[in-house]
Amino acid sequence: MAVPLDTVDFAFDEMPGDDLHEVLRAYREQGPVAPTRFLGIPAFVITGHAALLDAFRDVERFPPHRMYEVSFEGAIGKSFISMEDLAEHRVYRKLATPAFRSRAVQSYERSGLAALAHEMIDALGDREEIDLVAEFTARFPYLVITRLLGLPREREEEFHRWALALLRFREEPAEAESASRELTEFLAPVVAARRRQPCNDVISELVAATVEGRRLEDEEIYSHVRLLFPTGGETTHGSLGNLLFALLSREGAWSDLKRNPSLIEAAVDEVLRWETPIAVLPRLSSSQPVEFHGTEIPPDSWVLFAIAAANRDPEVFEDPDRFDIHRKAPEMLTFGRGVKSCPGMHLVRRNMAVALETLFERMPNVELLDVDASLPRRTVLRSPDALRVRRTGGPSDC
Repeated sequence: MAVPLDTVDFAFDEMPGDDLHEVLRAYREQGPVAPTRFLGIPAFVITGHAALLDAFRDVERFPPHRMYEVSFEGAIGKSFISMEDLAEHRVYRKLATPAFRSRAVQSYERSGLAALAHEMIDALGDREEIDLVAEFTARFPYLVITRLLGLPREREEEFHRWALALLRFREEPAEAESASRELTEFLAPVVAARRRQPCNDVISELVAATVEGRRLEDEEIYSHVRLLFPTGGETTHGSLGNLLFALLSREGAWSDLKRNPSLIEAAVDEVLRWETPIAVLPRLSSSQPVEFHGTEIPPDSWVLFAIAAANRDPEVFEDPDRFDIHRKAPEMLTFGRGVKSCPGMHLVRRNMAVALETLFERMPNVELLDVDASLPRRTVLRSPDALRVRRTGGPSDC
């Protein structure tokens, strides 16, 4: 059935499951760049893999900082993703690296991730029916960040609330600004304490980090922590939910992977290609008219980087709509390319792999109760709203 592209708005349409991919396929058939709508106004969508790779690397025609300025900076503050000056961005990104790769992160990866996953499954008790979104995927990544930062466990639910409010800055600015103030008021004495006496946590490493004689000031640490919660937490939440949906909605996939755990990392990579958590990344074009892959783009236009389309481009991926954990797909653009590529991609993958390993161990026999209700939804941040499962059988049948 033909897709009515004249009715599509990527900001408002949920496009559950295959609906999104049918729409993107129809746009791709028009060419690598096509007119569309976003937030009710004319926009452009880039669907071809080669074109999107060019766009990620083109900081002149598609300045990556502009979208973050209008979307999040009002609540989060200045961070490396919203910096225009590339030299400043390079130094600040290096200073922020301890949040993604540091001694504290490596230590937590070895033991803390699995311990947290077990703790969350312990809290489920012996209930037969569970919503894995509400009780696992939507909470696990935020708790990981809280513990990496060394923040009090009794405040973890409050941090989760602040994070979600920051993410809704465009829709609910007053609530986001309030959350930003509350989080900062909490962080200020924590950062001061770490300056006096460091601990084995990410805030201590952010305080101590030095690059080219430069250190992070307190406000820069606050803004980076504000950034971590909604961006790192939400991306991992979506990725993990999409992974569980892929495995539980395909007959035999959960059991097959459980019997072959050496393929878990491959399954993680494949779902990041097949159903990426940021399906359509909005960017603002230059303040000057630009020409891109044969299309004239007016100044200050919304340009949608359709990562989900590029990751299923048949010119790059054989049988692209098939979820195949044996696929080798290094060309996927899930984490972007160029100067603003995602620095937390390693941590996202580890979160997903450890969570899945723990679920296999503790909940080896589960069935998805409602596939339609579990379909990944939305375009910018894409994931299932629910994953209602029933535990079946007894111990693992491996």
